Amino acid sequence: MPSASEVRDLLVPHLMGKLFCGSSALTVTGLDVVEHERTFTLVMELKSTSQRWRVRLESDRSEMAIFDGAPPYDLVRSVANSFHAHLFEWWDTKGSNRRATKLGERLD
Repeated sequence: MPSASEVRDLLVPHLMGKLFCGSSALTVTGLDVVEHERTFTLVMELKSTSQRWRVRLESDRSEMAIFDGAPPYDLVRSVANSFHAHLFEWWDTKGSNRRATKLGERLD
């Protein structure tokens, strides 16, 4: 069973650096995985053109499969794609959705 740091290492190539979605671009500068009993939290530090943020995105139960043995590449990619979508959903709704607002904190 991979540790949280090993899962982090699996996700880094897919989620670190410059990410794009539509007309939005974010640069992920830090990534950490915090394991809970049946879920995990992805903590991402990121910057946009003029802002720095830390956001905490919760996994769902199906994404915990990444902690089982040696997860296949397709599973890792699927989990990374899910978090990519969650990140940009958070980015687009953080100013208007109370739940989304609570997930992030501005660092500057």
